[in-house]
Amino acid sequence: MPRKQWSGFGQTFPNDEARRNHFLDILRTRLREPTFKQIKGFPLGSDEDILALSDPPYYTACPNPFVRDFIDRYGKSYDLSIPYNRKPFAADVSEGKNDPIYTAHAYHTKVPIRQSCGTSSITRNQVTLCWMVSVGRA
Repeated sequence: MPRKQWSGFGQTFPNDEARRNHFLDILRTRLREPTFKQIKGFPLGSDEDILALSDPPYYTACPNPFVRDFIDRYGKSYDLSIPYNRKPFAADVSEGKNDPIYTAHAYHTKVPIRQSCGTSSITRNQVTLCWMVSVGRA
């Protein structure tokens, strides 16, 4: 079911297609800038291939020009006066390999997927990140 409205980066669009077209136009303009293409690691593909593979502002098949906008809008500065202390997550690895997910998919790790995600006290965002790492997207 298509989304009716999209909001982000301080803008609102009637649907995802309008959002995508808007940000594709911005990306198309950036691709015309010679300095943008001189960024180390820039792909060798044509502009049209890069645009076809991109879904801006979320993903671009080149260095993402929208990252700075995202950080400016949603990021917050690191305050050196506030002490930062996080203990590393540690848990015993004792998970069986009889889980249907484990037997249905080949993993490059010997740690079963359920154990890789840790305990049930992990928040939703951490589980999402765990899934992304497990399938090789993070």
